[in-house]
Amino acid sequence: MLIGMDGINGVSDQERYARPYEADAVKKAEQVGKPEDLKKSDKGGMLVDEYIHSNPVKGIYKPGKDSDGNPKIDYIDPKKDISSEAKADDKVSSDSKKSESTTTDTDKVDREIEKLKEKKALLEQELHTADENRKKELERELRQVETELAQKDNDTYRRQNAVIS
Repeated sequence: MLIGMDGINGVSDQERYARPYEADAVKKAEQVGKPEDLKKSDKGGMLVDEYIHSNPVKGIYKPGKDSDGNPKIDYIDPKKDISSEAKADDKVSSDSKKSESTTTDTDKVDREIEKLKEKKALLEQELHTADENRKKELERELRQVETELAQKDNDTYRRQNAVIS
């Protein structure tokens, strides 16, 4: 193998090694099949593929689960008796109709919020009639009650602290 001055094969060197392999590939391709054996279309002798029609599988497909609980597709053959499968579906649907009823009770949370609102109203009344020393203490208490009320007077707090039975 000849190596050029910069350590890379020159184009002429590459061609010399590549040409014998290309010639072998062309000879093998000629032996495999002749273009006359392939079908030609009526348009100028171009090679084309031919579509072969097949009968599609007809039936009913529905989602289901295998024994491990993984999703799968169930095939129902229309030639088989469908009534037995309909009975099985009715049995499953009747089982799913039986359900428990639950109630969510938020009365305790509502009472807690009402007490905070009453306390806030009471503090606001006392704030109007109080002297200067007492006003600062009442304002601090009022801010605490307002903060607690803002945290508790919402649907998220009610749902989290509801009693479910």
